[in-house]
Amino acid sequence: MSRAGAWSPAGDVLRRVHTAMLGLVLLACDGAGPRPVALGEDACGYCRMTVTDPRFAAEVVTSTGRVHVFDSIDCLAGWVRSAEPGSVRTLWVTDASAPGTFVAAEEAGYLLESSLRGPMGRAVAFRSLDAARAAHATLGGTVADWPAVLADTSTRGGH
Repeated sequence: MSRAGAWSPAGDVLRRVHTAMLGLVLLACDGAGPRPVALGEDACGYCRMTVTDPRFAAEVVTSTGRVHVFDSIDCLAGWVRSAEPGSVRTLWVTDASAPGTFVAAEEAGYLLESSLRGPMGRAVAFRSLDAARAAHATLGGTVADWPAVLADTSTRGGH
């Protein structure tokens, strides 16, 4: 037991843990990462539908730090195509195999026209191209990267 203000090994460990936790919180709050989606409350920043399925949510963090939420990758792609150059800071998509887990859109792998479809279209994301290739064995479709998703959803009637 230690008195207030007196040094103790346990108090030193707690101070170090608090300092490390503060550092992690500050890293998480740099403004470039996604925020949790409020299912049933957040409206899609493109089609205005309510976001309800955690497997297909996506987000954009703009250069000003504003977060736009989307109900599908197709809506995200439509928004990105119409965005002002330089206005997008980061893009995030949900790994369909781990609902609620965001991955950077450029690092994700996608299936187009698979048996698993988002609420507004053709694209479903996975944590990587390898994960998309693995999902292809059971879901079918076409494996794609982010540039291919942007091109595909603009030419095939995506938003």
